[in-house]
Amino acid sequence: MSQTRIELQQRPCNPDLLATKTDLHPVLQRVFSARDIESFDEIEYSLQAMLDPARITHLQQAAELLAGHVDRQSRILIFGDYDADGATSTALCLRALAMFGHPQTEFLLPDRVRDGYGVSATVAQRIIEQQPDLVITVDTGIASFDGLVMLAQAGIDVIVTDHHLAADHLPEATVIVNPNAFVDSAGKNLAGVGVAFYLMLALRSVLRDQGAFENKPIPNLAELLDLVAIGSVADLVPLDFNNRLLIHEGLKRVRAGACSLGIHKLIELSGRSRPTLSSQDIAFAIAPRLNAAGRLDDMSIGVQTLLADSDPQATQLANELETMNRYRREIQAEMTGQATAMLPQLEDFGSRFSVVLHQSDWHEGVVGILASKIKDLSYRPSICFATSAQGELKGSGRSISGIHLRDMLDLVDKQNPGLILRFGGHAMAAGLSISHNNLAAFEQAFEAVMRQQVDADCFNSVLYSDGTIEPAQMTLDLAKQLRDAGPWGQRFPAPVFDGRFNVQHQRVLTEKHLKLVLKVPGLAQAIDAILFFADDEILKTNYQHIHIAYELSLNEFRGQQSVQLLVKQIFSG
Repeated sequence: MSQTRIELQQRPCNPDLLATKTDLHPVLQRVFSARDIESFDEIEYSLQAMLDPARITHLQQAAELLAGHVDRQSRILIFGDYDADGATSTALCLRALAMFGHPQTEFLLPDRVRDGYGVSATVAQRIIEQQPDLVITVDTGIASFDGLVMLAQAGIDVIVTDHHLAADHLPEATVIVNPNAFVDSAGKNLAGVGVAFYLMLALRSVLRDQGAFENKPIPNLAELLDLVAIGSVADLVPLDFNNRLLIHEGLKRVRAGACSLGIHKLIELSGRSRPTLSSQDIAFAIAPRLNAAGRLDDMSIGVQTLLADSDPQATQLANELETMNRYRREIQAEMTGQATAMLPQLEDFGSRFSVVLHQSDWHEGVVGILASKIKDLSYRPSICFATSAQGELKGSGRSISGIHLRDMLDLVDKQNPGLILRFGGHAMAAGLSISHNNLAAFEQAFEAVMRQQVDADCFNSVLYSDGTIEPAQMTLDLAKQLRDAGPWGQRFPAPVFDGRFNVQHQRVLTEKHLKLVLKVPGLAQAIDAILFFADDEILKTNYQHIHIAYELSLNEFRGQQSVQLLVKQIFSG
């Protein structure tokens, strides 16, 4: 595979926003002017401005059905997915229903290895045996055709809440709330936990209209926004205004200490600062610890951590997640080494449009992370397969900007009926299952579809810069403002700047990170910079002058804060 060319481009700004009179720091004004907003009102976050629940298709119908079950004190079962979005969605529904006077709600999450994804026939049978009156699926269900038919035949009401893309037809359910399943629905960028939150908002409205709160306080559902923030960031949903608002408010509650004990403990174990927690901290420190349970063991531990109501319980459960996450990192490191060694051995390595890898002993809970690593290395849509306990190959894929992975799999399926057993997902991430003897055929079909649909220019990576920062502006105050101006994430990227510096000193940390001390022209004091997980060529290079793209960040060490540049890319001297 040919070396990916990294091109640095200045992110274009909206000239009207640049000319607007504002109290924003000039650098922040430039940053926001280069994001997808039409006015600076879109960075003023208030819950009063959130998306109207009435605009989400079938939400009212689902809330009325749920209200009837709450009124009758029915047996309700929450069925979630085995990732962080599914865990936070499940915990959110349990906490909300308890606030509404329905504390005995049960929950069930599938085992990744034994049950597979969604409401499979095996899972449906277990649910039927528990005899619930109502099942609410969260962050899953839109592709659970066989299992939901079984629940319907058993006379169980089902509310599907999901956000994944739907197939050509919908499953059998009493009500489906999925903004991405209905053309006219708003909220298409919501995570699973966001859809669940809106269901609980609508339920509160129905119960209020029915007089349920005449003699008691109306529950404050803003108390659940810590879960919404974590699940939304973890699932990498596009940060439109509504998602930014929900995450911003959730982060504000976490920073103030108004979050669950389990979240407190996960933040402590990650070494992050709760009063200054950022969306990036959630993405790179909190979400991986929560996801470790679903990848290696039982995501029920993740849900229990989020629900823990005593300090000893929260500590024990969070420590279990920490242990799992360390083990996950060990497995991931070994698999990454194996996969990286496979890349040069691929047929037509230098001209491929895609990467498909398989090794029989890979852990199926970790292949998604592996696919992400291979995608970063190759800058190609990448799918990694593991052999499941049932003998099928279970794959997880990650894509690059401009290539919709789920749509590519849909085309493979249409052009090669029966080749893919099951698939689903989003633009940037998807999962699928194929028969063991169809690996070579799938690899050829996937590559063929990519060549039909994708322009080779997609593989020239562009790194966008928000320009340069004047030496006098490289301050702790600006670093804090940039951090707090988020949340940053998908389609609302964190600010990246570029500049040229003299290198005063460099050293390698733990054989994989490059630490630099940079002299900034016009600034008396040198500034630290660090590039995490640098490749061998960079680690061996002796730099005197350097051109880098970087994030202006804070480094906290022994209670002292200093400015640090997080290096994203080294270009040249």
